[in-house]
Amino acid sequence: MKHLIVSTGLFSCIILMLSCGNPSRNVSELFPVQTSALRLNILQPPAILTDDNQQITWYAEHYWDNLDWADIRWIADTVALEGVFSSWAQLLSQIPEAEAAKLTGGLIRTGNDYPEMQLRLLDMAEYFWQHPNSPFRNEELFIPVLEAITEAPHIDDINKIRPQALLASADKNRPGMKAADICYTTGTGGRGTLHGIKADYLLLMFYNPGCPECDRIKEHILHSEVINPLLVSGRLKMLAIYPDEDVSTWREYLPQMPKGWTVGHSPMKHGETTAYDIPAIPALYLLEHDKTVLFKDSPIADIETWLRENINI
Repeated sequence: MKHLIVSTGLFSCIILMLSCGNPSRNVSELFPVQTSALRLNILQPPAILTDDNQQITWYAEHYWDNLDWADIRWIADTVALEGVFSSWAQLLSQIPEAEAAKLTGGLIRTGNDYPEMQLRLLDMAEYFWQHPNSPFRNEELFIPVLEAITEAPHIDDINKIRPQALLASADKNRPGMKAADICYTTGTGGRGTLHGIKADYLLLMFYNPGCPECDRIKEHILHSEVINPLLVSGRLKMLAIYPDEDVSTWREYLPQMPKGWTVGHSPMKHGETTAYDIPAIPALYLLEHDKTVLFKDSPIADIETWLRENINI
C-alpha cells in the first residue's frame, strides 16, 4: 500500500491557510513531502474513497497507524513531533467534533505500553487544543486525551497530577451543562447573580480593564449586525465579569463599559475550588435561557455565526 510522508515544518503552513479564512479541503495539500531524518509514513486511503470528506475522515482515523511507539527519537525531537501533529490537528478540525474526540483519546490509549510517548503526545495535545493562541483550540478534543492519560496503566501517579487538575478544570461548565451561578457586585454597590438574569440568551464575558483583546471584542459586539440587535431587543443580555482583585482599577474603567451591559466584579481564584477556571482573558460563554452552556470559552466569531444561523433576528 502506498504511503505519504509527513515531516517537519507544517505548522506555519497550516496557520497561514487558517489565517486566510480558507482552510484547505485539498487533502494532498495537508501532506507536503519534505526531507527529514524523522518521518511518519501515512497510509493512503482505498481508491474507492474519492470524496474529499471521506478521504479526510479516513486519514484522520488512520493517521498514526504506522507510528513506531518504541522510537524514542519522537520523544526528543519536538519539532518533528509538532510537525506531524499539526497535520493531524488540521484533519480533525475538518470532521465532526464527536468523531474527532473519539480519535484523540483513542490515540493515547493505543500507546498504553509506552508511557513516555503518551506524555509527549499530551504535551502536543495541550499545545494545539488548550493553548489560548492556538487556532485549533478545542477543549472537547483535549478532554479525551486527559481522560486517557489519567487512566493510563503505566504512567506514574506523580505524572498524572497535572493532567488530573487540567481535567477537573475542563470538566467545569462544558457545553450541555448548566452554568455555575456567579454572585457579583456592581459599580453602584448592588448585587446580582448570573442565574438571576432573565433573557432568551446570555453572553458572559470575563474581562480585565484595559485588556486590548477585551476592548477588541467589546467593539466587535457593539458593531455586530447580529449581536447588537439582539442586545437592543433584550433577547440577548450581556454580563461582563471582572474576576480579579484590583477593585480600584475596575471602578476607574467602568465608564468605558457599554451602556446596557451588566458589569460586575466577582473575584475568582484559579484552581479546583472555584466554579470557573479561566486560563486566559477574555473568555466568552453563550448560555440559553435556563443557563445551559452553548459555547464555552469560544471565539466571538463562532458565537456570532451560531446566533446568525439559529436565531431569527
